[in-house]
Amino acid sequence: MRASSGAEPVTRSTGAATEHRVVVIGGGFAGLGAARALRRAPVRITLADRRNHHLFQPLLYQVATGGLSPANIAVPLRLILK
Repeated sequence: MRASSGAEPVTRSTGAATEHRVVVIGGGFAGLGAARALRRAPVRITLADRRNHHLFQPLLYQVATGGLSPANIAVPLRLILK
């Protein structure tokens, strides 16, 4: 499965013989929470999102007022899930 931007989705494999798969749609707070909760479960997790970064929206007003740069509130999904 490919994201709409052409980027590869983030996947983690356990290497088990009979492997169950879980697809998490969206890299927002709920999607990241679900992926992290399943981190140690014996499943293969695929996180699909149209963007390759998580936008921390509670600080969006600080970007609008010049207090932060946009790079300060956008974190790559791969870094969050490591």
